[in-house]
Amino acid sequence: MQANLGSPLETATASFVYAARYGYSDTVIHNDNQLRILPREGEGQSVIESETWSVPTGRGVDYKDRFGNHVRRLRVVEPHSNFIVAASGIVRLSSEVPAAEELPVSSLAGLPETFEYTLESPLVDPAQFTVLADGIAAGNEGMLAVVAAAIRWVYENIVYRRGTTTVATTADQVLQAGEGVCQDKTHLALALLRARGVPCRYASGLITGQRGETHSWLEFFHPDEGWLGADPTRGIILPPAMDYVKLSVGRDYTDVSPISGSFLSKGEAQDIAAIAEVTFGERRHTLCYALELLEGAYVVDSDNGAAALPLERPERDR
Repeated sequence: MQANLGSPLETATASFVYAARYGYSDTVIHNDNQLRILPREGEGQSVIESETWSVPTGRGVDYKDRFGNHVRRLRVVEPHSNFIVAASGIVRLSSEVPAAEELPVSSLAGLPETFEYTLESPLVDPAQFTVLADGIAAGNEGMLAVVAAAIRWVYENIVYRRGTTTVATTADQVLQAGEGVCQDKTHLALALLRARGVPCRYASGLITGQRGETHSWLEFFHPDEGWLGADPTRGIILPPAMDYVKLSVGRDYTDVSPISGSFLSKGEAQDIAAIAEVTFGERRHTLCYALELLEGAYVVDSDNGAAALPLERPERDR
């Protein structure tokens, strides 16, 4: 496990592209989705520019959800059997890591701005983890020590394995299985920390300097420094902001799904593919480039239930 506790102040510019494709077994006549695939502003990240595309094209409206995430609601009424959405942008990231001062966990109690991040959420029930969380904390009452212990435990005890969980897998199910992907490790770490009274939230985004899928980590609240990062998949606490392009935050995955919504069709979603890339430097991507990336994307077959990809498949309207 790594602990990055300080670095010189500097910033870097990063360019990202994200693309997802849905295939259907029959014609879709109406597709209505909420897209959380554009970057957040603030918290060590400033947005220089961003845009989205879809094939077929649709009509969209932009708004901020209650967590401050940039959401685009996109509605497509042109008949289609494949649906593609993509986004790109340029962000400026800070590498400064706060030298956070240790505080007792008890000092976090009752903070109005973080209250809901200590409670149960759809995929995280901290009440089920009290005994385990106490054992992992091993008597530590300092917030940073508790966070470090929980991150270390998840990193060392939960095996990263794709294809064994879904977007609906709960933290308790992850613990029982002993394996999962970044989304699952994050949910388990959230449960352990909330059980100890540490306010923490789910973060979704992209890892800089690589090509792959979306990534998740958590952020815990420090009264003096604000939201600080911890990544149970990589075993890192207090990573520099420039390690990630952050897209959205929420209580758990149900609040931050990159793409969620519904469609009207006699058929079903057959397969889903998604891919993302983040490179340092100022590069303006095109839709054509996003489509090229999709050719090498990991495909989830909805018929076999292997939905390890952190991408929510739209449910057919009843």
